[in-house]
Parts: sequence; C-alpha cells; structure tokens
Amino acid sequence: MEDRQEAKTASRARLTPAMWRVLIAVGVVVLVLVGAAVWFFTASAGETAETAATPPVPSPSASVTQGPLPDATPTTGSEVPQTPESETETDSAGGLPALPPPASLLTEPLPESASGSGQLVDGFPAEVMGPAPGAEVVQNDIATEGGVMQVSLLARTDASPEQVSDHYAKLWASKGLVAAPPSPDGSLSYTSAFDSLTLAFTPAAGTGTVYMVHGVFRTS
Repeated sequence: MEDRQEAKTASRARLTPAMWRVLIAVGVVVLVLVGAAVWFFTASAGETAETAATPPVPSPSASVTQGPLPDATPTTGSEVPQTPESETETDSAGGLPALPPPASLLTEPLPESASGSGQLVDGFPAEVMGPAPGAEVVQNDIATEGGVMQVSLLARTDASPEQVSDHYAKLWASKGLVAAPPSPDGSLSYTSAFDSLTLAFTPAAGTGTVYMVHGVFRTS
C-alpha cells in the first residue's frame, strides 16, 4: 500500500508546470462543453413545451359570406324588401288605360220624324251637324225608324267651301269620328262604329255657298 502511494507521488512529481497547465485547460474545456450541452437541452425542452401550449393562429384569408340556409328563420334586417304590387302590375295594354266601348253620338229615345225650313226642327242634333257660323237654314229633315235616325240639312253661307269644310272637319274630329279618304268632288265624310256624317256642296243659284249635311245615327 505504501508502495502504491509512493508511486503516485513520484508520478506527480515528474509532471512539469507546462503539463499541469495543459491538464487544467483540458478540464476547463470539458466543463464548458458539458455546461453548453445541458443549457441546449434545457432550452429545447422549454421551447417545445411553449409551442405545444400555444394554439395555432389561422392565416388570413378572404371572408366568404354564405347565404341563408333553406330552413333558416329570418331575423330583423334579413328580409328582402318587396316591390309594391302597384309598381309591378301592368295591364295587357302595357299600362295604358282601357279605351271606352264605342257608342253612338246620340242616345235613345230618338226624336220623332219631322221636316221644316228656315229653322231647325225639334230634336235636330245641332251639336253634331248644325249649320256653320253665319249660315242660313234652308231645309232640314229627320227620319226615325227604330234605333236608326237619318238627318239632313241644307244651308247657305257667304263663307267659302274651304271654310265650311274646315269647320265640320274640326267639329267631327272632336267627336271622335274618323275621316274617310278625300273625295275628288270636295265632299267630306267622317264615320264611327255607329254613325256616319257627310258634307257635300251644291251649285248655288245666286251668290254664296250652298251645302248639304247628311247624317245616319244608330243607337244599337
């Protein structure tokens, strides 16, 4: 036992100071490496635990708005405004008011048949075929049978035929009658579904313009 202790002492005594410095440096390096390894494993374990405890953050993406589900219950503000029916409904004529049914210019009861000169007889439809302004009544007649009445007027005026034609054309057009194609003899005709009116000129025996108005009216 004493021999072994002496041998260790002898071997230590043989180490030079340079060798001692080398041994110390090696020991320091070993300690540094061991400390670094311990720190690395400790830090890695902490980061792993922190990563596992932190929930993932979703990446930003474009938002998508979904429509209502088939069985979803509407809530306040989700209703689609309805268009008033008055703005969507139109009639078959494209929104135009319906035209009134055609009717005669005269209504029943029709006046009795009559004939006269110098003035209009009772029941004469003056608002439809009375004499033009300034004209004199020469002869007028009414012939009534059932729902049909024929009326004639013979008159004389100092106005020209053109002025007389213009008067009756405006009057009959205002009553809703439709003009027939012009006649070569200068006569004028207007008709509707129930009525017809004609203006014709006759040769004058003296001065002025002599004309005749003939009308046929049907009440049914």
